[in-house]
Parts: sequence; C-alpha cells; structure tokens
Amino acid sequence: MPQLLQRIAPSLREAFSTDRSPLERIGFAALLVFIAVVPLPRGAVLPEGRLLIEMSAFLIGTATFLSRARTRDAATPKVPLFAMAALAVLGAVQLVPLPPDVLNIVSPISGKIYHETAEILALFGRNTGPKPRISIAPAETVNAIRLVLAYSLLFLAAERLLNGRARRRVFEAVFLCSAMLHVAIAASLQIGEERLHGSFVNPDHFGAELEIALAVAFGALWAEVLLNADRARSATDRAERFESRLLPLAVRILAWGAIAVGIGLTQSRGAVAATALTTAFLFVVAGTHPRTRAHGSRLLRGALALAAGMVLVAAVAGRAPLARFIASDAREFRGGTRLDIWLTSVEAWKEFPWVGSGLGSFADAFRRVQPREMAFLVEQAHSDPLQLLVTGGAVGGLLGALLYGSLFVILWRRWRAQRHREESAVVLAGIGALLSLTLHGLVEYNMSIPAIPATLACVMGLAMAAGAASNTVRSL
Repeated sequence: MPQLLQRIAPSLREAFSTDRSPLERIGFAALLVFIAVVPLPRGAVLPEGRLLIEMSAFLIGTATFLSRARTRDAATPKVPLFAMAALAVLGAVQLVPLPPDVLNIVSPISGKIYHETAEILALFGRNTGPKPRISIAPAETVNAIRLVLAYSLLFLAAERLLNGRARRRVFEAVFLCSAMLHVAIAASLQIGEERLHGSFVNPDHFGAELEIALAVAFGALWAEVLLNADRARSATDRAERFESRLLPLAVRILAWGAIAVGIGLTQSRGAVAATALTTAFLFVVAGTHPRTRAHGSRLLRGALALAAGMVLVAAVAGRAPLARFIASDAREFRGGTRLDIWLTSVEAWKEFPWVGSGLGSFADAFRRVQPREMAFLVEQAHSDPLQLLVTGGAVGGLLGALLYGSLFVILWRRWRAQRHREESAVVLAGIGALLSLTLHGLVEYNMSIPAIPATLACVMGLAMAAGAASNTVRSL
C-alpha cells in the first residue's frame, strides 16, 4: 500500500502543478468533483439535477477557456462538434415561430396541433393562441437544447483539461473510486431490494452509468497489463519484484470486478449483455494493436486478469443476474411491452418524419398515436435511436448517427496510431464506453437521463486527450 500511495502522490502534485494557471487548476478540480457527484440527484432527471449539470458545465467550461488550457490536439475533432452544434441548432429551429402556411409544409401535424389549440382557446374567449412552431412542447425543447450545449462544453473542457498523463490518471482514479463508492453505498442501503438502482430511479440506468466506469476500468487494467513487466526492472530482490508487479494489477482487477459486480446486481439485461459483448470486443481488439501483437504473454496476462475479475463477480453477485438474463418474462410479450412501445414510436415518427416533434417532446408526440389498450403513461421510447427519430425526425436521426459514427472513427484511428501503451489503453476505454452505451441504448433510453450523457461526454474528452498525445492522425 505505501508503494501505491507513493505512485499516486506524484500524479496529484503534477496534476495541480503551480505551472498551471489558477483558473485551469480550478477547472480541473471542478471536473473531478463533477464526475464524482453527477449521478447523485436521481441521475439528474429532476430540474435541480439538470440545473446542476448545466451550471457545472458552464463553470468548468468558463474556467477552462479563460485559462487558455493547453491542448496537444492540433485539430479538435470537428465532425462530432458539428453534429452536437447542429442538434442544438435543430432544436432552435423547432422553436422558431413560423407562418401557418410554412409550418403546414414543413411539419403538417405540428401545424394542425397549433391550429386546433387556437380553436379551443377561442371557445374560451382567447383570440390569440400559442405561436405556431415545429416543437409541440417548446419548454421541453428549450431544456433539451441547454443540455446538448452542456454536454458539448463538458466534452471540450475535458479534452483540454486532461491534457497530461498525470491529470488523466487522477481523473480515472477519482471516477473509478466514486463508481465503486456508489456501488458500495447502494449495496449497503438497498439490501432488501431485488435490484440495485443506486441514486437512480431505474436500475437499468444505474447499470448504464456503471458501464462507462467499467470501460474505463478495463482501460486501466489493460494499461497495467502492458506496463506490468516494466515495474520489476528496478527491483532488487524477488519479494520486491513480486510486490511491485502484483499490487498494481490486483488493485485494477479489484476495481474492474467491483464495478462489474454493481452492474450484475442491477440485474439489467441490457447492461449485462452490452458489457459482456463490449468486454469481449475490447479484449479481442486490444490484441490487434501494433504495440501488442508481438507479445502473446501480455494477452495471457490480460486473460488471467479478466478471469480473476469474473471470478470475483460470480462470487459476489451470484447467479441472480444470469438467471434474470436468461429467464423469459411473459410481460415482455404482452401488450404494453417494449415491442409495443417501439412499434407505436415508429407510428409517432411517421407523424413528424423530417424535422421531428421537437427535442424533448417524445411523450407529447407518443400520446397522439398511443393505442387505447396501452392504458398507462409512456414518457420514453426505451430506445435512444427511436426517441431521437421521433423528436428530431430524419434530420435529427442523421445528426445522431453522424455524432456517434464520427466519434467511433476518430477514436479508432487514434487508438491505432497511438504509440504510447498507457494512452492507447485510455483511448480503447473510450471506444468501449461509447460502444457499450450504443448497444444498451438500442433497448433503453439512457441518453434521456442527463447524468449518463454528461459522464460519457467527460470520458470522450478523456479519450480524445489521450489520443492527442500522438499527433500522427489527422482529425475529422
């Protein structure tokens, strides 16, 4: 343990070095606090939680850009930023009052809704109705725009603030320790509950938040696998050599296993499936990196480390996660299930095919086509792509695909080009976090829970910063 503390202390000193401007150090400290506490207010689904994310993003971004934080990225990724900015612009266009004739061309159903609303209000003596616009829920669209801008700020700030190896190490340590602490607190306070949900309302969303942490934990574990042999070179005897190699590896196995246990205890089938597929993908892909292909012993150590983590998961979580995953639930095949919601969401999209019903307005759009036998409130599509199609139309869907696709391409190219082993593992972790949430998002509405995309934005900034340590790849 003393050796572990000795390794952490230099990173902390370098991360908060006085060579950095005070504003930059404040921004970095605020980013660390943010990544640790963002899940606490119910996943930030309540207004105060959204306000916390927006204010934090503004403060962190302001401190970062006023301090002129250095970045090794010669060309900040333009395509993802364009896609995020375009989504915000799309939301702004959806809010612009339009002449009725124009609105009837652009979004006929929106025009019909506002016309009918004006007629109803006229019956009560009100001669002026709401201004016609594309969005059928303007207040929710305003909230969605603010959140998109907040995520963009967090991404840019993280990319600039995490521009050194020491800072990236401190960020990863704070993020992983906070994730393990969330799991430990949830496990101790929710003993009598069947599924662990942490500070989130829905266990599935707690699982999604932990998916991001698990990918980062895999990156930290893989970096140690690549670097572990180097730690023994300065050792003077066999005992010291054993300790210097075993302790760092054991700590990272424990971190990965503890977070994986948390995912298992949520019993989220989407999270379990997404993390299993992603972990298998990352391990297979990690062995194809130019720096790893010639070292079979590293792959063997990685396989043994993951096997040890899986044994820990099986011992602590038990069979419950697997049993729920393979068990058939009759409710999933009767009326009011995800399949029914997905089919009805497609019908809602057909009502607003091109520019959507307004970002954040899914519940209002869905109610227009909701079958009478579906006698309960549906507020989410339980599918991120479908939800974006309904609220953003084909334009929003294309922008979402451009955002995710460009992030994958840039991270993949930077990972392949990254010559430093530790940085390549961090970029690989970013790929894993994005892939896992993309897979899970096919059957869940993770991107509608603000804490999850906010955390993902910070981790994407981390991965971009690590990839920029080698400027051999031209950014998109």
